[in-house]
Amino acid sequence: MIDNQARKNALRRYIVFRYKTIEFLDMSGLHKQISEKNLMPNIPLDRRPSDFATSLRTILLSWFCIFVDKTKNGMNVIDLWRELFPTYRNEIDAAWLQMEPGWNTLRNFRNKAGFHAAKALDFLKAREAIIRENKDVTNAVRSFQAIFSKLYHAEPDILPDLEDALDDLLDEIEKSHGKPVYNRTELKRYLMIPISARP
Repeated sequence: MIDNQARKNALRRYIVFRYKTIEFLDMSGLHKQISEKNLMPNIPLDRRPSDFATSLRTILLSWFCIFVDKTKNGMNVIDLWRELFPTYRNEIDAAWLQMEPGWNTLRNFRNKAGFHAAKALDFLKAREAIIRENKDVTNAVRSFQAIFSKLYHAEPDILPDLEDALDDLLDEIEKSHGKPVYNRTELKRYLMIPISARP
C-alpha cells in the first residue's frame, strides 16, 4: 500500500500518461484507417496511403517508447501500473514479458530514426531492424494496447480517486493563475476520465 503523497504523485503521473495515451490511440486509429481502408489525407505530394501509414508508424513506435522507457525522459509506465494496479501485477508482468523482446529494437529505433536522427548508416540500420524484427515489435505494441485496455476498464474500481486527482491538479494550476483556465468537463471527456455527478 502506498502512502497518500506517493499515491498523489503516482496519479499525477498517470494523468500525464493518459494525455499521451489519448494521442497514441488517436494516431493508432488514423494509422488503422489508412492501412486497412487505403484512405489518404489530402497532402500536396505524390504519396500513397501506404507511404503515409509508414510515416505514422514511425511516430507510433516512437510514442510507444515514451510510455515504456525508464530513463528520465520516459514514463516508465510498467512500474507505474504496478504501483497503481497491484491486483493486476501478474497481468502487467505478463504483458511486459511480451513487450520485452522488441524493446531494445524499439528504443534504438526511437533514438536513431524515430524522434531523433542519427548519422545515415545508424539511421538506416535502426529502420531496417524494425522491419527485420517486425514480429517482436508488433507484438510489443499489441501487448501494450491490450494491457492498457484491461487497466482502463479497471480504473473505476482501482482508481476511484482519479477524477479527484485531476481536480486537485487543476485547482493547483488555476490557483497560480488566479482564475479558471480549463473546462473541466471537456478535459475529462477528452481524457476519457468518468465525470462524477457531483457539482
